[in-house]
Amino acid sequence: MAPQGVTGLLMSKSDRMAKKATKTGRYPLKKLRGSILMAIGVGLALGALLAALIRAHSRTGEPRMINLAASGLVATPDSEGRLILEDEAVSGSDFYQFRTQLREAVQNRNAPFVGSIIPETGLGIGFSVPQTRDNLNLDDPQARFWLLLEKATKIGCAPAENPPAYNTDPGSEIWVCPNVAQAFARQVPPPPSAEGVSWQLERVVVVGENVNARSQPSVNSEAIATLSNEVVQLDRDRQLPETFDPIDSWTAIRLSDDREAYVYNSYVYSPLESRALFGQINGEWQLLGMPGGE
Repeated sequence: MAPQGVTGLLMSKSDRMAKKATKTGRYPLKKLRGSILMAIGVGLALGALLAALIRAHSRTGEPRMINLAASGLVATPDSEGRLILEDEAVSGSDFYQFRTQLREAVQNRNAPFVGSIIPETGLGIGFSVPQTRDNLNLDDPQARFWLLLEKATKIGCAPAENPPAYNTDPGSEIWVCPNVAQAFARQVPPPPSAEGVSWQLERVVVVGENVNARSQPSVNSEAIATLSNEVVQLDRDRQLPETFDPIDSWTAIRLSDDREAYVYNSYVYSPLESRALFGQINGEWQLLGMPGGE
């Protein structure tokens, strides 16, 4: 049914046409058809808009897009503007079962299991040359590779968009973990004024519900804000000088009101951070590569 205003408009035009037809003895059918089609078009457009709004708020009441300020800065902390991070691995699927095993193996630092999914030709991490299993120091529970893999696989995954070419089985889908980089690219596109990767370099996503942003890089310091799947400004001038740990360290950020804060790295993901790509080779899931990394 057309909205009341649209129906009223259609009826009033029809009445005027009917009066004109009575006077002239000829009804303008072409004009009437045009008016009817226009009214139907308006009704369909209003219906599509309403459906889009319903879809946008149907997922846990959250908007589908980050509500960026007009200045092009990041979403306001504690606002309803969140990055939508949906785990697309279906429970019970082949990849889901593999990921469950992998998460357990990573948690337990199961070197034989993880070593078995690394290609014999080596694993490319970031922009480095492929590293062999021995180079990755799998026997060291605190090796950087373990930390990168743990962080990459602990949250949601998604089918990879435009992945590099790998020698996977025909029809094998390639999965990327985590799904932060793809969600950021879709939901928070750079403005026309952004140059190169500066937009991604200057921002991070705080992943989780009500994650504390603290006044100092310490769990004992004051929590001055809470963030939930929100994009915030990275403050490189205050980054800690010690070796960067993907999990057990702190990231310096600026809140939307320009206050300085720190977030524990376990919850902080850069749009350019290393991510793990998985695919099937000879029927077995393999860790194909870990592109990214600043």
